[in-house]
Amino acid sequence: MKLTVGYIGLSHLGINYAIASAMKGFNIICYDEDKEIILSLKKKKIPFYEKDTEKNLKERFKQFKFTNTIDDLKECDLVFVSQDVPTDSYGKSDLIVIKNLIKKVVKTIKTTCNLIILCQVPPGFTRSIDWPLDKLFYQVETLIFSKALERALLPERIIIGKNSNKINKKYNFFLNKFKCPILEMSYESAELAKISVNIFLISSVTSTNLLSEVSENIGANWDDISNALKLDKRIGKYAYLKPGLGISGGNLERDLETFKNFLKFNKIYENYSKNIKQISNYRKDWIYKQFMKITKDFKNIKTIGILGLAYKEDTNSTKNSPSISFIKKISINSKFKINVYDPRIKKLLKHRDVNFYKKIEDLMKNCDVLVIATPWNIFKEINLNKFSNIKAIIDPYNIINFPKNRNKNSKYISMGN
Repeated sequence: MKLTVGYIGLSHLGINYAIASAMKGFNIICYDEDKEIILSLKKKKIPFYEKDTEKNLKERFKQFKFTNTIDDLKECDLVFVSQDVPTDSYGKSDLIVIKNLIKKVVKTIKTTCNLIILCQVPPGFTRSIDWPLDKLFYQVETLIFSKALERALLPERIIIGKNSNKINKKYNFFLNKFKCPILEMSYESAELAKISVNIFLISSVTSTNLLSEVSENIGANWDDISNALKLDKRIGKYAYLKPGLGISGGNLERDLETFKNFLKFNKIYENYSKNIKQISNYRKDWIYKQFMKITKDFKNIKTIGILGLAYKEDTNSTKNSPSISFIKKISINSKFKINVYDPRIKKLLKHRDVNFYKKIEDLMKNCDVLVIATPWNIFKEINLNKFSNIKAIIDPYNIINFPKNRNKNSKYISMGN
């Protein structure tokens, strides 16, 4: 069966799913209102960093049509609404963009076309769309920044929200190309399943961060404890047991905010989401708290070197990044000079007072305190013996091998120890 698949909204979500679909052999039409995004894609350039995404776009480029003309979607058998939902600094979703996109697409696509909502929407959203229910679906996405294409291409399972009807032949043919279990349920169940996945993830991350904080305070070693937990079948080796700096990236915060509104509306455990958010915000300040302790021990600190700006490794996303939060706090005190390095981020529009370095070694030669804020693998290769100028190292993720013969007056701080 030959199918043409459309994606409207070419954000991180749409581009990765479109490329994964092309890799499964489908011809793809990508629509976006933003002319700059379309122009970039026509030049085989991805407007963000994601492992292997640009490489696979180039390899499958002949299967794509990138367009600002919405009428081109009339050629499609399936159309995915794939624009990432914008969120504010509190994680609250703005669905106006998505609603406007859907209004345009339902006026354009042929009546035999399947319309699939792929973006992140609250329960009740899909059923409200004015489109024949036998051709209207909600598909749960579970992408991860830095592993997005891999997860789009090789999902553990695909969750489909639908009406009581069966999935029709065209959409079923598309889904079977991914060779994984297909879980069918109502629109509302699928929409809540997406949020449920993230709430369980948030709970795991929050518990880990809280317990690793306890470990620091009582002199325990969280690495030893997490190894024990991974051998418990009720928790397992894939559990999120590595301490982190709060919840970041935007997507988890979005679902936590949506969940908070559900709890408030139904008057059920209203403090649950609020408490998680408070713990996350407290943990996000971990670097700053450690830095303030260091300033009491070393009175002549002038320069801070920060390695890593992205909220996690293998991405260039800085949304709710702990390192950006740290920069905001210390920027208030003008006496500190801030030097930064990140392998994927070369400028910060809102923080022009920071100095970007092109080489890690150059940055390390020019700092009194070193902060490893993102666990990029490249930082594991650092040899601290070359840099006697560094008085203190804040290494949340325990990336650097701290030499035993290091000057006893220098300090090394990591999470969970």
